[in-house]
Amino acid sequence: MPSTDSLNRSGQDPAGNGWTSQRTAWLIFGPPAFMVAVRWLLQLVDDRQNTVPALPLAPVSTTAGALDLLWPFALALALLIAAGLVIYRLGWRRVMPVIGAVWLMLWLFGSGALLQRHVNRQGLVLQGMTAAAPAPVQARVVTAHLKPASLRSLGGTELVLQIDGVAIPNRLLIGDAGAASLKPGDTLALQLAPGRFNGLFVTGWQAVPPVSLLMKTP
Repeated sequence: MPSTDSLNRSGQDPAGNGWTSQRTAWLIFGPPAFMVAVRWLLQLVDDRQNTVPALPLAPVSTTAGALDLLWPFALALALLIAAGLVIYRLGWRRVMPVIGAVWLMLWLFGSGALLQRHVNRQGLVLQGMTAAAPAPVQARVVTAHLKPASLRSLGGTELVLQIDGVAIPNRLLIGDAGAASLKPGDTLALQLAPGRFNGLFVTGWQAVPPVSLLMKTP
């Protein structure tokens, strides 16, 4: 005949497991769903506003060699090994709350990054309404190649530019079909505008004819 303790445990397990499963499901699917909702709302706001068309400039990393490509994978591998050692020493049940908290913080950080990027672009809207267009800045094309479309972008012509007055070369992705004819050595006239917090954006660009062509007489 089963003991009273075993009956009590069998009566408590379904409720405990059901609550635990529900909490785990919320923890796994809730943060990603929240980030998707934030992205959708920000995109809706952008669609309803007359935003200034702007292309972000991304500084080229100064790290040379294969280390520039391998360090993210090395960092991820180190974190996985460290997490495995901690789980092995402390046990899954003791580490699970910490892993859940880290998972939640990562998605909240991603949502905050989306919001920061949106607010940063709002500075361009304010500048477009209140300030006059700045003088164009010249930039020399260092490299140019076609970048196919992906989940992160629509693709286009990716340029590495050396901009006058900027020490570090910058990367610019242009979706306009006219940029496909650009080649290294060409000169561009860029309309630059700073973000509300940081970064530079290109609000207009135009290829500058070579000096030899400008000096020709009709």
